Amino acid sequence: MSKHYLIKEAAEILNISTNKIRFYEKKGLIKPLRDEENGYRYFTENELIKLQTILMYRELNLSIEGIKDIFEDGSKDNMLNHFHAQWEAINNQIHKMQLIQYSLEEIMDSIYESEDESYKEKIISIIELMHKTWKVKSEWKDKWNFNSWARTYDESVVKDIGTLKFYKKYDMLLDTVFKKAVAGRERSINVLEIGVGTGNLAARFLDEKYNIIGIDQSRDMLNVAKEKFSDLKLRLGDFLKIPFENHKFDVIVSTYAFHHLTEKEKVIAIEEMLRVLKPDGRIVIGDLMFESELDKENMLKSLTKAEVEEIEDEYYSIIEFLIEYFKKHNKRLEMTKIDELVFIVEVN
Repeated sequence: MSKHYLIKEAAEILNISTNKIRFYEKKGLIKPLRDEENGYRYFTENELIKLQTILMYRELNLSIEGIKDIFEDGSKDNMLNHFHAQWEAINNQIHKMQLIQYSLEEIMDSIYESEDESYKEKIISIIELMHKTWKVKSEWKDKWNFNSWARTYDESVVKDIGTLKFYKKYDMLLDTVFKKAVAGRERSINVLEIGVGTGNLAARFLDEKYNIIGIDQSRDMLNVAKEKFSDLKLRLGDFLKIPFENHKFDVIVSTYAFHHLTEKEKVIAIEEMLRVLKPDGRIVIGDLMFESELDKENMLKSLTKAEVEEIEDEYYSIIEFLIEYFKKHNKRLEMTKIDELVFIVEVN
């Protein structure tokens, strides 16, 4: 017969108050036994384990409702949904706090360095910029619904049903991005893929034993990638809020993802990539692009209305703009043309 513990004993074992145990009971998370004669609560070893689990989940800031749902539906998928949601919430908080931290540093520097009261206007401009930046970071929406596309993505690439045939040199693009990413680098490097999708590019790194981790804003894409490549490390994340510390990666790669960002978002994405990239790191992006605004104009003139609409549904990069922006950070960009609309840019 398993041992039963009174509420005071349970509280001492778990180093919490009896009131906290009663609170979890009131919320329906635990259901201790009751003595019919004296009404005392008795806790089995299983209830103690459940209480310990509740405490651990609360350390992760999971809500009472979330913990209750995990207990009621303990499936792997349901647990992942809750942990993904909490990861996303924490990542958002970290990025907002970082933005506030950087802004406060700028404000303090401006006060120290100012010889008059001009710093007051500078403070206002710093706060306004912080607000605008966070607005861009937090308001990106997946208008293409990649979750619904996850299960059929690989098949869609093969069929390439669009009239512009964006994926006609898909494997060539992925192979070339991989080769450029690892050229002259040891296998011990840390690689980040942004917009990992179903893992087709990441697989090339895994096959050659490189240390790669992929992020994607679509949970369903991550699920498919994990099913295909069980060894692939994956996280929820996107270009605008990369969930890693400064200067962690030697190489950042991405394919068919950067064109889902507007120009304002691209600027923030570049800053984010440079933040997590090591000083001597490399960025390799394979995507739908135009060399210049003039090339874009000329290309659009040659297309049908339906083809123009297909292009204007997204935000193709202008390589001239990327060259100039990376130059501000003392980075050099090299371009490789794959076909009329697909390019690779390598940043060192």
